[in-house]
Amino acid sequence: MESIARSGIITFLSDFGLDDAYVGIVKGVILSVFPRAIIIDITHNIKPQSISEASYLLFTSAPYFPPGTVHLAVVDPGVGTSRRPILVQTREQFLVGPDNGLFTDFINDDAKIFHLNRPEFFLNHISQTFHARDIFAPVSAHLASGVSPEKMGEPISNPCLLNRPKPEIKPDRIIGQVIHIDRFGDLITNIPQKLVPENAIIRIMGKEISGLSKNYCGPAGTLLALIGSSGLLEISIASDSASLRLKAGVGQPVEVIFAQS
Repeated sequence: MESIARSGIITFLSDFGLDDAYVGIVKGVILSVFPRAIIIDITHNIKPQSISEASYLLFTSAPYFPPGTVHLAVVDPGVGTSRRPILVQTREQFLVGPDNGLFTDFINDDAKIFHLNRPEFFLNHISQTFHARDIFAPVSAHLASGVSPEKMGEPISNPCLLNRPKPEIKPDRIIGQVIHIDRFGDLITNIPQKLVPENAIIRIMGKEISGLSKNYCGPAGTLLALIGSSGLLEISIASDSASLRLKAGVGQPVEVIFAQS
């Protein structure tokens, strides 16, 4: 894999929220190491310790950043344990964070993965509860400034991966499930657009939707199915929250039933 020119951009995603000083402290460390860094917040409102939610939002956001971007992602319920701090290099970008499955969707045969074990790139004092500040922030800054990943850690081939639910394909239907709920209450499934005919019947919790809508518009309270911006099937209610109205959560089954010819 060829060396990647750095963009100077560091994105930051976490479950820290904004009520405490954690986000600001991490940014302060980054700028102390690399003052020219451009720091962009993806979100800090991940549900506490929800690795799967963070993984989904990171994967759907990263492609829209320039080559050479460093993605700092911290949802780290295992901080202070034996879980490894890692760096992942893809063809065009870098990811820094805990080895807990957060980077599952980026790890393939082309990716390089490094165990971050070179303390000269960390802060001098390492807390057992704030590796975002003491390890991940300075490593991200050094990386964005041009330091080679090989200098910061040893290659590994056994990263932790999430067990991703895949749609079940049957002769007359696809059976998938809700994998994310956005702030509008829309139910985002794991069923990609290529598996959903426009004239299919979508079934969730005993309710059926005939065909796909082009957008979220409709009479208030109308149950809709559409392909969202991430290329996945979504269930929505016009001017309302599908999650609240249907009392549906992550893991809720969704069926795509093929129209009879």
